[in-house]
Amino acid sequence: MKPVFFMIAAAGLYACTQNVPDTSVSEADLQGSCEALVSAETGVDPDGVTAVSTQAKPTGSVTTLTVVGAQAPWLCRADPFGVITGVEYSQEG
Repeated sequence: MKPVFFMIAAAGLYACTQNVPDTSVSEADLQGSCEALVSAETGVDPDGVTAVSTQAKPTGSVTTLTVVGAQAPWLCRADPFGVITGVEYSQEG
């Protein structure tokens, strides 16, 4: 009886570790998406938008971007899965 129980438990544990979808996005991919979105939002050529840094937190991430001609950086927010939830200029006005 014990060997059967062990085999069932082992099979269950093995199944839990297989085919788990990877929901993470690389930092480079996220920054590239943010650059493209900010470029579209500002009308600035993609070469004029550069990701400076990305801060990851359990609730998501914030990527800071410089834009040619802007006096302050733009911010790109994403959820924990890398889905961009919005972009905004970091200075009022």
